Amino acid sequence: MDIVAYCLGIAFLLACAVGVPMLRKLSHERTLKELGMEGLTLVPRLWTLSGLRIDRPAWNAEVVFEPARPGGGRAGHLRLFANFQPHLVFAAEKAVIRSGDEEFDRKIAIEGDAAFAKKFLVPEMRERLTRLDQMGGRVQAIGEGTIEIDGPLLGDPAALREFLELCGGIVDGTVAAAGG
Repeated sequence: MDIVAYCLGIAFLLACAVGVPMLRKLSHERTLKELGMEGLTLVPRLWTLSGLRIDRPAWNAEVVFEPARPGGGRAGHLRLFANFQPHLVFAAEKAVIRSGDEEFDRKIAIEGDAAFAKKFLVPEMRERLTRLDQMGGRVQAIGEGTIEIDGPLLGDPAALREFLELCGGIVDGTVAAAGG
Protein backbone atom coordinates (compact mmCIF):
# COMPACT_ATOMS: atom_id res chain seq x y z
CA MET A 1 0.00 0.00 0.00
CA ASP A 2 2.84 2.41 0.79
CA ILE A 3 4.48 1.84 -2.60
CA VAL A 4 1.19 2.63 -4.39
CA ALA A 5 0.80 5.88 -2.46
CA TYR A 6 4.43 6.73 -3.18
CA CYS A 7 3.98 6.06 -6.92
CA LEU A 8 0.76 8.09 -6.99
CA GLY A 9 2.56 10.96 -5.25
CA ILE A 10 5.39 10.87 -7.79
CA ALA A 11 2.89 10.70 -10.66
CA PHE A 12 1.03 13.71 -9.23
CA LEU A 13 4.24 15.74 -8.91
CA LEU A 14 5.25 14.89 -12.48
CA ALA A 15 1.79 15.81 -13.76
CA CYS A 16 2.04 19.18 -11.98
CA ALA A 17 5.60 19.81 -13.18
CA VAL A 18 4.69 19.09 -16.81
CA GLY A 19 0.95 19.77 -16.88
CA VAL A 20 0.81 23.25 -15.36
CA PRO A 21 3.39 24.78 -17.75
CA MET A 22 1.73 22.98 -20.67
CA LEU A 23 -1.70 24.36 -19.72
CA ARG A 24 -0.21 27.87 -19.38
CA LYS A 25 1.41 27.50 -22.82
CA LEU A 26 -1.85 26.31 -24.44
CA SER A 27 -3.84 29.11 -22.80
CA HIS A 28 -1.26 31.65 -23.97
CA GLU A 29 -1.39 30.36 -27.57
CA ARG A 30 -5.19 30.55 -27.53
CA THR A 31 -4.91 34.19 -26.39
CA LEU A 32 -2.49 34.98 -29.23
CA LYS A 33 -4.73 33.33 -31.82
CA GLU A 34 -7.71 35.40 -30.61
CA LEU A 35 -5.92 38.70 -31.30
CA GLY A 36 -7.02 38.81 -34.93
CA MET A 37 -4.57 41.56 -35.84
CA GLU A 38 -3.36 41.99 -39.39
CA GLY A 39 0.31 41.15 -39.99
CA LEU A 40 0.69 38.91 -36.91
CA THR A 41 2.21 35.46 -37.16
CA LEU A 42 2.40 33.01 -34.27
CA VAL A 43 5.97 31.87 -33.61
CA PRO A 44 5.69 28.49 -31.85
CA ARG A 45 8.32 27.59 -29.30
CA LEU A 46 8.79 24.15 -27.81
CA TRP A 47 9.61 24.76 -24.13
CA THR A 48 8.62 28.39 -23.61
CA LEU A 49 5.63 30.57 -24.39
CA SER A 50 5.10 31.08 -28.10
CA GLY A 51 5.95 34.45 -29.56
CA LEU A 52 4.66 36.72 -32.29
CA ARG A 53 6.08 38.17 -35.47
CA ILE A 54 4.66 41.53 -36.56
CA ASP A 55 5.16 42.65 -40.16
CA ARG A 56 4.34 46.22 -41.20
CA PRO A 57 5.39 48.10 -44.35
CA ALA A 58 8.00 50.28 -42.56
CA TRP A 59 9.06 47.88 -39.78
CA ASN A 60 8.90 44.37 -38.37
CA ALA A 61 9.07 43.07 -34.83
CA GLU A 62 9.49 39.97 -32.73
CA VAL A 63 7.48 39.73 -29.50
CA VAL A 64 8.85 37.41 -26.83
CA PHE A 65 6.69 36.42 -23.86
CA GLU A 66 8.28 35.35 -20.58
CA PRO A 67 6.18 33.76 -17.83
CA ALA A 68 6.44 34.81 -14.20
CA ARG A 69 9.21 33.18 -12.24
CA PRO A 70 7.92 30.83 -9.57
CA GLY A 71 8.41 31.70 -5.93
CA GLY A 72 7.81 35.43 -6.15
CA GLY A 73 10.45 36.24 -8.76
CA ARG A 74 10.02 38.59 -11.70
CA ALA A 75 6.47 39.00 -12.93
CA GLY A 76 5.61 37.72 -16.40
CA HIS A 77 6.31 40.21 -19.16
CA LEU A 78 6.67 40.70 -22.87
CA ARG A 79 9.48 42.26 -24.85
CA LEU A 80 8.98 43.72 -28.33
CA PHE A 81 12.06 44.12 -30.54
CA ALA A 82 11.31 46.17 -33.68
CA ASN A 83 13.60 46.80 -36.65
CA PHE A 84 13.08 49.62 -39.09
CA GLN A 85 14.76 51.73 -41.76
CA PRO A 86 16.39 54.18 -41.88
CA HIS A 87 18.90 53.56 -39.15
CA LEU A 88 19.16 56.25 -36.53
CA VAL A 89 22.46 57.74 -35.56
CA PHE A 90 22.52 59.17 -32.07
CA ALA A 91 24.89 61.75 -30.70
CA ALA A 92 27.73 60.32 -28.63
CA GLU A 93 26.72 62.41 -25.62
CA LYS A 94 23.43 61.48 -24.04
CA ALA A 95 21.62 64.08 -22.04
CA VAL A 96 18.31 64.13 -20.20
CA ILE A 97 15.82 65.62 -22.63
CA ARG A 98 13.03 67.93 -21.51
CA SER A 99 9.93 67.78 -23.71
CA GLY A 100 8.44 71.05 -22.49
CA ASP A 101 5.46 69.18 -21.03
CA GLU A 102 6.11 69.37 -17.27
CA GLU A 103 3.67 66.57 -16.36
CA PHE A 104 5.21 64.23 -18.95
CA ASP A 105 8.78 65.11 -17.89
CA ARG A 106 7.92 64.36 -14.25
CA LYS A 107 6.65 60.87 -15.13
CA ILE A 108 9.00 59.76 -17.92
CA ALA A 109 12.72 60.48 -18.27
CA ILE A 110 14.16 60.56 -21.79
CA GLU A 111 17.88 60.39 -22.53
CA GLY A 112 19.52 60.61 -25.92
CA ASP A 113 20.02 62.72 -29.00
CA ALA A 114 18.29 66.10 -28.53
CA ALA A 115 17.71 66.61 -32.28
CA PHE A 116 15.96 63.25 -32.64
CA ALA A 117 14.05 63.75 -29.38
CA LYS A 118 12.64 67.04 -30.67
CA LYS A 119 11.16 65.22 -33.70
CA PHE A 120 10.16 62.19 -31.59
CA LEU A 121 8.46 63.83 -28.58
CA VAL A 122 5.52 65.40 -30.40
CA PRO A 123 2.30 65.65 -28.33
CA GLU A 124 0.84 62.47 -29.89
CA MET A 125 3.99 60.47 -28.98
CA ARG A 126 4.05 61.86 -25.44
CA GLU A 127 0.43 60.71 -25.05
CA ARG A 128 1.33 57.23 -26.36
CA LEU A 129 4.33 56.97 -24.02
CA THR A 130 2.17 58.08 -21.08
CA ARG A 131 -0.45 55.42 -21.96
CA LEU A 132 2.34 52.83 -22.28
CA ASP A 133 3.61 53.79 -18.83
CA GLN A 134 0.08 53.52 -17.38
CA MET A 135 -0.22 50.01 -18.84
CA GLY A 136 3.04 48.96 -17.19
CA GLY A 137 5.18 49.25 -20.32
CA ARG A 138 8.40 51.08 -21.05
CA VAL A 139 10.49 51.92 -24.09
CA GLN A 140 13.86 50.48 -23.07
CA ALA A 141 15.94 51.69 -25.98
CA ILE A 142 15.85 53.22 -29.43
CA GLY A 143 19.02 52.53 -31.37
CA GLU A 144 20.34 52.15 -34.86
CA GLY A 145 17.22 50.93 -36.63
CA THR A 146 15.77 49.21 -33.56
CA ILE A 147 13.39 49.88 -30.71
CA GLU A 148 12.86 47.71 -27.64
CA ILE A 149 9.64 47.93 -25.62
CA ASP A 150 8.94 45.94 -22.45
CA GLY A 151 5.53 45.39 -20.92
CA PRO A 152 3.45 43.14 -18.70
CA LEU A 153 2.40 39.63 -19.67
CA LEU A 154 -1.27 40.14 -20.52
CA GLY A 155 -3.56 37.11 -20.67
CA ASP A 156 -6.67 38.91 -21.90
CA PRO A 157 -6.74 39.09 -25.73
CA ALA A 158 -8.37 42.55 -25.76
CA ALA A 159 -5.80 44.01 -23.35
CA LEU A 160 -2.92 42.37 -25.23
CA ARG A 161 -4.27 43.66 -28.54
CA GLU A 162 -4.57 47.20 -27.10
CA PHE A 163 -1.00 47.01 -25.79
CA LEU A 164 0.41 45.70 -29.10
CA GLU A 165 -1.49 48.36 -31.09
CA LEU A 166 -0.05 51.02 -28.78
CA CYS A 167 3.45 49.57 -29.31
CA GLY A 168 2.81 49.63 -33.07
CA GLY A 169 1.87 53.32 -32.85
CA ILE A 170 5.07 54.04 -30.94
CA VAL A 171 7.17 52.20 -33.54
CA ASP A 172 5.33 54.02 -36.36
CA GLY A 173 6.03 57.36 -34.66
CA THR A 174 9.67 56.43 -34.17
CA VAL A 175 10.03 55.53 -37.84
CA ALA A 176 8.38 58.82 -38.83
CA ALA A 177 10.68 60.81 -36.52
CA ALA A 178 13.66 59.00 -38.03
CA GLY A 179 12.55 60.08 -41.48
CA GLY A 180 11.40 56.66 -42.72
